[in-house]
Order: sequence, then C-alpha cells, then structure tokens
Amino acid sequence: MVDHETPSDERTELLAGEMHERARALIRLIQDPPGLTRPEAARTILGNLAQTAYRFVKLAEHLDVFLDGAVDAGRLQHERGDDPLPSVLKAHDALIRATEQSMDLAESFRRAQGALAVIQSTEATSPDHAETETPLVEQARTAATDVQSAARDFPRGIGDVLSDPGAAPPTAGGLRRAPQPPPPRREM
Repeated sequence: MVDHETPSDERTELLAGEMHERARALIRLIQDPPGLTRPEAARTILGNLAQTAYRFVKLAEHLDVFLDGAVDAGRLQHERGDDPLPSVLKAHDALIRATEQSMDLAESFRRAQGALAVIQSTEATSPDHAETETPLVEQARTAATDVQSAARDFPRGIGDVLSDPGAAPPTAGGLRRAPQPPPPRREM
C-alpha cells in the first residue's frame, strides 16, 4: 500500500475495502496455529484496535462534513427526482450513532488493554518455537518489535509514535481532547 498516491474516490474506496481484509487477516493470525503466544501481543492489538475505533469517529465526522457540503453546494440529487435532503439527514443521524458507538468501542478496547497491563505470560518463548513460526507470524513479530507498543504509548496516536519514537511522553496539557460526535445540523 503506497500512501504517496494522489487521492481519488477510487483510491479512497480501495482503502476502505482493504480495512475489512486486514481485519480478516488479523482474525486468521489470531485463531490459526500458533495464534497468539504472548499477552503483550494481545495488549498491543487491543491498543491498535482502540486507535482504529477512534479513527472511525473521525471518518464518520469527515463523511458527514462531505455530505453536508455537497447538500449546501447543490451537488446531490435523488435518483427519483425527490429532494435529497431527507436521505442525507438519515445518513447524518446514522453517522452520529456510528460516532457514538465507535467511541464506546474504542473505550472498551482501551479498558480491555488496561486490564491486561498487569498480565504476563508464565512461559518464556523457546528458541524452538521461533523456528516453527509461519512467515506471516514472523513478519508480524518483527513489525511489533520495530514499532513501539501501542500499549506503552497510548493515548498518543500511532502516527505520532511512528514519526518520533524517541520523543518523551506527552504531558497532561498535551493530551488530545476526546472526539465528540458531530452535533445535529439540520431539522426536517
């Protein structure tokens, strides 16, 4: 996946389609042998899932802003010639619910991650186990060691961690404000 391409609707649709494929691959890696072997991996996954759910909040907000702007600019039409506003308002309401649910989901993942903060494996990883790993698991483990754990740096954004791994943790004044659902904009 190359992030330097020119944005387009087709590229955006492709990225949205890749999200569910990545989730499917993650499920396979977790459930198929050898699966997860360390609780630290579960914490990292939970932290990344929390970050992803928070990103869904932003996605819903941006989609809502796009629709609102398109309605205001008169760029939308209903396929039957009806006023598009009622359909857009239904989408707006659904996006508000999605935003609230995504925030709840993110918080649930974050709480699960926090609950595992005190959990450690009773088994040390043996050298024999490392030789039997599949290439995908080896790649995932290598990537996990190359990138600082989301569990350690949460609530900093993954992009913040990746762009400056040696930076000091944020101070209380530097923490991000929790995302808020967009307010209702129009009345029917």
